[in-house]
Amino acid sequence: MNRIFTLIFLCSMGMAAYGQEDAGYLELVRAEVELKSMFDQLYSQEVPGSQLALYHDIDSAFNHALKLPGSFEHDWSKLDQIGKLASDDGRIKVFSWLYRVSMNDYRYTAYIQVMDKNDAELFKLEPAADDNIHTKDFDQEISHWDGKVYYDLVTKEYKRKVFYTLLGADYNNTSTSVKTIEVVTVQRGKPVFRDDQFLVGGTVEDRIVLEYSADLAVSARYNEELDMIVYDHLLPLHPLYHGNYQFYGPDGSYDGLTFTEGVWVLEEDVDARNE
Repeated sequence: MNRIFTLIFLCSMGMAAYGQEDAGYLELVRAEVELKSMFDQLYSQEVPGSQLALYHDIDSAFNHALKLPGSFEHDWSKLDQIGKLASDDGRIKVFSWLYRVSMNDYRYTAYIQVMDKNDAELFKLEPAADDNIHTKDFDQEISHWDGKVYYDLVTKEYKRKVFYTLLGADYNNTSTSVKTIEVVTVQRGKPVFRDDQFLVGGTVEDRIVLEYSADLAVSARYNEELDMIVYDHLLPLHPLYHGNYQFYGPDGSYDGLTFTEGVWVLEEDVDARNE
């Protein structure tokens, strides 16, 4: 008889645990469905700025959703209108999106989840309002961020330290668009933007910034076959426009970055053709 009572007790405990897990999963699904509906509504409006309140509501709802148990393992596959990236080592995830407030004003939101000691910590990136935000030496922090949507994440390791390289796009204004390449590491469980990560012609830079005419398309991607980050080489349409980035665009050649001993090293005029 004792064996029967023991079996009943173990089964009831298992069903209770299953019910708890199932309830947690359903809460994630409900949060994802709600966010999907909110994003659909946000991006269905053709008048810039008319849904600014909804944009802020999404931020609040997403913050809550990413703090739910199991959110790090959830794939959020229904949210196909935002940037969703995961590192190769399974330690960080990056979520980002934008909203167009006016012809010259884009708002950006980004979150980084860090898996540390079996617990996922959430960090919100706070946009800065500095005038020099698009410079190569802009001092980025989690609370002082150059807003953008991240569309690619490259995971590299050197001397047992993992470097997460993020490629991002900022639509900036009607004159120029911007793409950036920057490196994040995890220190004491917190994501940190690293300085001095790019060796460019004998000069060490904090990040790569590509600013160009808003009327043109510029490519910047990690090429697995070459094991390089490859991007369009930019030049002004005429030397007279040097430094005036609304007249910058691709010249048909490509630059590449190779990860070497913990830094990205620039190689100019690389052959990026797929043969």
